[in-house]
Amino acid sequence: MTDTTTSPAAGRKLPITLTQHLADMLWHTGTTSTQILREQRDRFESDPALPDPDDPIFAQSYMRWCRTAADAVLLLAYEQAAGHTATMLWDLDQDERVVLSTHVDE
Repeated sequence: MTDTTTSPAAGRKLPITLTQHLADMLWHTGTTSTQILREQRDRFESDPALPDPDDPIFAQSYMRWCRTAADAVLLLAYEQAAGHTATMLWDLDQDERVVLSTHVDE
């Protein structure tokens, strides 16, 4: 049987539009303090294919917890498209993804 479904190939762009309002719906808890990341570093796993969360650029950053990996991937893409440096972590204690971004809410 031939698979006739079409799906995006690896690396293919999927054009979507997210406003700040919609992006804000992707996360439920946030903090401007990265102290938790420094003090409980073993609680968070990072992806070596993404920017290193221990990079000094993230010293003044914002952590946003997302309920699903899909929410985190969308939020990560939004932050990067908006010109911010961002990476994604996995909070092992909460079993949730965290987007760490240089975009700090005012």
